[in-house]
Amino acid sequence: MRINISPGSVYRLFPKLLLALLLATGLLSACSGIEVLPEDTQTFEATGFSSYAWRSDPPSQSDRSRDRLPQSSAAIRASFEQKMSQLGYRRVDKAEAEFLVEYMASTGYNEGQMPRVSSNTVLYPSSVNRQIDGASVDNAYAFGGAVETGVFMLVFVDANTTDVLWRVQISMVVEDSNTVDVKAVGKAIRQGLATLPAAP
Repeated sequence: MRINISPGSVYRLFPKLLLALLLATGLLSACSGIEVLPEDTQTFEATGFSSYAWRSDPPSQSDRSRDRLPQSSAAIRASFEQKMSQLGYRRVDKAEAEFLVEYMASTGYNEGQMPRVSSNTVLYPSSVNRQIDGASVDNAYAFGGAVETGVFMLVFVDANTTDVLWRVQISMVVEDSNTVDVKAVGKAIRQGLATLPAAP
């Protein structure tokens, strides 16, 4: 059996396949509890830079501090350095670096959605079906309340001019606010750097 595919049918099918792929990707990223908002990498890629350093020293933490950045800083830096090494970038002394990396982190709360799509006009929990099962009720309550999120931004700047070359914002759901989930931070960093090209 032979199937004839005309060029016109391929062009009509392509947008549908692309839309299906984008929807599947969006669903997978939404299910992961991580949202990544990267900027375009063209400016950074055009520099041809391959060596970096941290712009600031790791933040210090006092015994009584509840600041999240010092708590999560080691996990952020270790995950970042590992991924950058895999991409072929070299960490060097600050004086020798072509670009510098800075990061900021904060916590927030939203109503069961990631920050980009959350708003205070969405009502949770709600259901049209009056014959709902117990699991649906549990899920409605679990996702209906305020959810703590960790939001951090990675910024690459030119070491000489301090011009911003690239940045990415990463938001993730915090499962336990009393501990730093190193695996979750590593996964978020890997997803955040996914659009970054390999070192030249």
